[in-house]
Amino acid sequence: MRELFLQLIQGISFGTLTGLTPGLHVNSLSRLALPVPVLFIMGLVHTFLDSIPSALFGVPDGDDTVPSLLPSHRMVLQGRFGELVRLSVTASTLAVILAILAYPLYARVAPLYRFEIGVIFIVFLSLFLILSQRNKIGATVIFLLSGFLGYIAFGMPLRDPFYPLFTGLFALPLLVEAYLNPPKEVKVSDGELTVGFKRLLKFSALGTFFGALASLLPTLTAGQASLLGSKFTRDDRDYLTIIYSTNTAAYAFSLANLALTGKTRNGVMVAIGEVSVNELPFLYSLGLSAAMLVIVFAPRLAILMGKVAFKWYRQSILSIMVFLFVLGFVYNGLPGIFLMLSATFLGFLAPRWNVFRVTYMGVLMLPVLVESII
Repeated sequence: MRELFLQLIQGISFGTLTGLTPGLHVNSLSRLALPVPVLFIMGLVHTFLDSIPSALFGVPDGDDTVPSLLPSHRMVLQGRFGELVRLSVTASTLAVILAILAYPLYARVAPLYRFEIGVIFIVFLSLFLILSQRNKIGATVIFLLSGFLGYIAFGMPLRDPFYPLFTGLFALPLLVEAYLNPPKEVKVSDGELTVGFKRLLKFSALGTFFGALASLLPTLTAGQASLLGSKFTRDDRDYLTIIYSTNTAAYAFSLANLALTGKTRNGVMVAIGEVSVNELPFLYSLGLSAAMLVIVFAPRLAILMGKVAFKWYRQSILSIMVFLFVLGFVYNGLPGIFLMLSATFLGFLAPRWNVFRVTYMGVLMLPVLVESII
């Protein structure tokens, strides 16, 4: 029992570290030789907290938090950061519970997946992404340019091509803009959720459904799946509820998929390697325990982080940019730095052409389509 408690605390600690550190992905620590419970809890807690640095600084840890950047920024600038954090951890907790309840149905569907189904989804999502925008020509150009950049990156001898791509396309342009035009005054304080439980449950359930899809289809990430949910919402809180629950549900379902089919859908599952169906109740119980603890301490920790960030905003932004380049060099050396800079230049185009930043997800989608055709 003592060892189990220590593993729980260790997983929560590692997940908090990666979730709150801008640019530090959970996959970076999953390479360590950690016990399976620690790895699973670490990845789960990460999905609860990775919304916080992306809301404060616009630094996604991967594609999963990309769609939430602007809505979450609006809530922060409105002085509703505390509510945003509570929304994130509550939606994530509901997603874990709903994923566990949906497991019997998921167990029937998961073994039926075929690669062709994933390709069809990517074609549909690509068309949806481009045709739903006003500047369709600009969206098409950015989708193709980012896809071309992704195709080149995945052919380079890099340890982690995703890091320079996502950091350059999404994080660095926003950080530069934030440094040049810092907010005059932002109130950082705790706040209560203003969303009713039924409404929260409704959109968490929708996000859980999209998370299940993302865990089944390797060509469909949690970030991409949550885009579909944007058509069901008109309110920032509803949209963010879908995104946060999609992100967590995709991770929770990925463990079930590993047990049922042996397929790995993220870096943590690769590190876990193998898990049996009989182990799922134990691991999910640990996950729920971790969720209860995160709900208690996350808001206070996030508020402290926010107050520090906005007290020394420009210094914080500059420190983060230096940290991101150092990580880029550690991960991939000089080739990774050059790739990150190329992605950064491309990352400035979307807002100037009135194109949604999420169109840069072509960096993943186009290479998959090209490879499936070739």
